[in-house]
Amino acid sequence: MVKKQNKDKNGGQEKSRAVERPITATNELFARFNTTQKVIDDFVNEIIRHNRFRMYSSSNARHIIDDRSRLIDLYEMAIDQDAHIRSVIETLESQIIGDRYSLGTYNKNGDFTIDKEQTEKIQGTVFENAIRGIMEAKMYGYSLLEVFPEIDPYTKKLAHIKSVERRNVLPNQGIVLQRAGDWNSKRWDITSEWYRDRYIMINSGGLGLFSTTTPLVLAKKFTFGSYVNFSHTYGMPIIHAKSNATSRDSKQRMADSVANAVNDRIIVTNLDDTIDIKTMSISNSERIYLGIIEIVNRDISNVVLGSESMAGATQSYVGSTKAHQDIFRDRIEVYRKYIENHMNEQVIPRLKKFGYLTGDVQFKYNKTLEMSMDDKINLLNVLEKSYTIPEEQILTEFGMIVEKKDFSSGGGAGGTSSDGSRRMSDDEYYQRYGKHREETDSDTQNKKIIHNYISKLRGQLPTVETRGLE
Repeated sequence: MVKKQNKDKNGGQEKSRAVERPITATNELFARFNTTQKVIDDFVNEIIRHNRFRMYSSSNARHIIDDRSRLIDLYEMAIDQDAHIRSVIETLESQIIGDRYSLGTYNKNGDFTIDKEQTEKIQGTVFENAIRGIMEAKMYGYSLLEVFPEIDPYTKKLAHIKSVERRNVLPNQGIVLQRAGDWNSKRWDITSEWYRDRYIMINSGGLGLFSTTTPLVLAKKFTFGSYVNFSHTYGMPIIHAKSNATSRDSKQRMADSVANAVNDRIIVTNLDDTIDIKTMSISNSERIYLGIIEIVNRDISNVVLGSESMAGATQSYVGSTKAHQDIFRDRIEVYRKYIENHMNEQVIPRLKKFGYLTGDVQFKYNKTLEMSMDDKINLLNVLEKSYTIPEEQILTEFGMIVEKKDFSSGGGAGGTSSDGSRRMSDDEYYQRYGKHREETDSDTQNKKIIHNYISKLRGQLPTVETRGLE
């Protein structure tokens, strides 16, 4: 805090009052980063230390009892150094970030009506920081969001939402330290009134999902290093040279020639000399290394996404794909519901208090019917028999710019119908629908076919889910 001198209304005598300042906007936070050379013992020690201090009450504490800075180092080491967990997180973000959510209101029947004007206010990179911060609270165990009411003069949207450096945050104590791990440095009590309006603590109540994945990454890191050494030792083929030479010098010259041939690809030998290349077949040792790496990758995918197949693994039995997709969708729904709850309980009310949002709007993820490309094409073929498909819809679904065909020169029974619209010729009808006019079902029958097809998609096909993702 800084002290500001003000004069009172009656003239003259100055009084000092404390003026609250943002934590990260005007004050630099200092944190130590150490994400190298971490081993499983470091993780075990941090878990033990954390559990030791859980028995102490955070109320009226006059010292640090909830420092997780070294644990955060371990978490970020795993993310920075393991490609698989990075890929898994990117997959998760692809399902929760983007134009997948809206602001709107519920009527008395429970129907949700989107408010397009206010929805535009929460779209863009700044607001995505809030969504990402809430998601990371499940990963790390907590996030502290800094939300200010200032408006960006260029975008006319909220200018500032960011996550406070976690190493400086004591989540259970409600304290931010200017210097991580140092109680004697400047401190901010985010439970006070001014900070409570502008700072949102998202606390999962545990150590986050990374407390499960990090030891797996550490084990994989050690295994992968051993596998690299194994590959260097046994991966290169052995060149076996045979010679009739009896002197040590002659054998040495032969060895030198073979060694140079590895790079030069040329070797000259005597008539009686032979060169044989011994290749190594896959060994049980190599299978052990690969097996551990595969198990770790699978478990990481299962912990975060609910299914290893959604992170690139293949399934060997019929029906496994649908089962894994269902689990994945359910898991994403859990993440989305978690984000919706924190948005509607903490973020949106503050934006209303700032005057940035108005009315009784709520945050909600969109729900759409998800299909594979083949299912979309099949459904399109069915729908076009009774309905006109807009060109822009084809562009959206398939990325193709199309134009309607001109059948005006076609033969057959063309003409004008009773309502004044042009009737398709027989040739036009055949080209469009692939069958003759007399084979046409009635509109009622077409609608029945469409209904049955959609029902089949919902109930049988593995890539279709009415409650699925966008």
